[in-house]
Amino acid sequence: DIVFAHVYPRLDVEVSKHMNHLLKAPFCVHPKTGRVCVPMDPATAAEFDPMAVPTVAQILNEHDSNGGKVEATAMGKAVDVFNTTFWNALDKECREEMGAKAREAA
Repeated sequence: DIVFAHVYPRLDVEVSKHMNHLLKAPFCVHPKTGRVCVPMDPATAAEFDPMAVPTVAQILNEHDSNGGKVEATAMGKAVDVFNTTFWNALDKECREEMGAKAREAA
């Protein structure tokens, strides 16, 4: 019974009814902390530190001090992780699917 109590999903009414609690999309900003929701690599999930994610203020300061180069900010690393763990595979799959449909139509 104790194990079941700890693993059974719990529903929080406040989290479920307010939109600002539903931060799941990459690169959205938490309204109170200003922290950016960054994607993480599942292969290195054990090393992920949620307190080390960049804030909007940090990204703006890095952007301004690096001549406007996003790649040189903490956001550059987050975009790289997003591309390697999600976007590149999705793009490849979509291109293959579109190619197959084009071949079928021809």
